[in-house]
Amino acid sequence: MRPLVPGSELPEFVHELAPNEILQGELSELLASLSALAPAESDQAGLARGRARLLKAVGQGAEHPARDLEASRFEPLFGKLTQFFDLNVAALRAVFARAEQDSEWQPGPLPWVSLFHLEGGPAVAGLDAGLVRLKKGMPFPRHRHVGPERVLVLEGGYFDDRRWYGPGDLQVMEDGTEHALQIGHEQDLLLAVILLSDIEVLGKP
Repeated sequence: MRPLVPGSELPEFVHELAPNEILQGELSELLASLSALAPAESDQAGLARGRARLLKAVGQGAEHPARDLEASRFEPLFGKLTQFFDLNVAALRAVFARAEQDSEWQPGPLPWVSLFHLEGGPAVAGLDAGLVRLKKGMPFPRHRHVGPERVLVLEGGYFDDRRWYGPGDLQVMEDGTEHALQIGHEQDLLLAVILLSDIEVLGKP
């Protein structure tokens, strides 16, 4: 990797925007070109063109690695997720790629809850399937399940009156089950959820 100036380190933002050494090398060369360009082309138009070129390269280079990294975070749970949603690995990757788009998420029943809907395989046909994201440290009020619900923890964790559930844990709630949740304080909670019907909120958040 060629540094911007011999013996110097890359700027911190390069490491944040380029997740691997190949992209970091490309950005390093672009930055070096911009540095060499500045004395000869000192007018604002030249600098603007160079800056736009750099930002374009960053956007193109970071798009797909970030998407792949997002899906790969959940690969250890793909064995459970393929059975949970009755989807193959390729379909799961497509789900997580789509879930990276903010426009695919909908507001939940509380301000700190958001919902992502997906279509599962034949084994879960007719059921409401998707992902649920809850902000860290927040509660989910006591509620009753009007119909069975299955929950698989993907990230974060929660306490539900009786025990702690963390990544990889599966919780099954039967019709009529009641409980309240307290989300862990370390990170946001991400759940894979399949349910037959809505829940009935009994308490206040």
